This record gives sequence, C-alpha cells and structure tokens, in this order.
Amino acid sequence: MQSLVTHHVYDVPLEIATKCCQLADLHQPFGPRFQSFSRRELLRVADEVFGCVPDNHEDLEEEDLLDCITRTAAERQSHQMFVLQLSGNVVQGFVLLVPVTALPVFLSILESSKLRLQH
Repeated sequence: MQSLVTHHVYDVPLEIATKCCQLADLHQPFGPRFQSFSRRELLRVADEVFGCVPDNHEDLEEEDLLDCITRTAAERQSHQMFVLQLSGNVVQGFVLLVPVTALPVFLSILESSKLRLQH
C-alpha cells in the first residue's frame, strides 16, 4: 500500500498560505477555532477529483471519506499533502491536498518566499 507524501512548511505568512490554498484540490484551516473538513466538501472532492464515492456514502463518516480520498491519492500518486503552519502561530495553519500537476507553481510560491519543505 502506498502512503501519501506529506510535507510540513513552517512560519508561512497568511498571504502565501492563501495563494497555496488556491492551487489545492482540498484545503482546510486547522487550529482551535476551526472544524475539520466539511462533509459536503469531502463528498465533492471524492466524487469530482477521485471518483471514489461509494454507493453507501450516506452512511460514511467524514473520516471515512477523507480516508478514501487520501488512499486513492496515494495509490495514483496524483497528490501530495502539505501542512502549512502560519507565521507567529504554533497551532494554526492549513492542510492542503495539492495535485502533482500544480506542484511546480506551488513550490515556486514557497521558494520565492524562502520557505522550505520539511518531511
């Protein structure tokens, strides 16, 4: 079984994180004031991007939908996961699922801001 490549980027300014989120197929803020991925957004991405919505999706929890998405992304090697921690804040940021087709632009944004990936 393949695992989804996940990178961490620390001390990311909000404007850079916002640009990066625009390139992602799925993104979600994290921190004390934010909820997890919305069911509606997970269903949309699972269906439109990955085509992995099972017939019994009404019975699935959000965690099951996220597992379907990440498992399929790992198997296809079509996406990478990024965790962007916001500048000046150790508990807030964004989780992004970025398609490999968008990686050159995504990495260029990080590089131009002198931000480094951590594995």
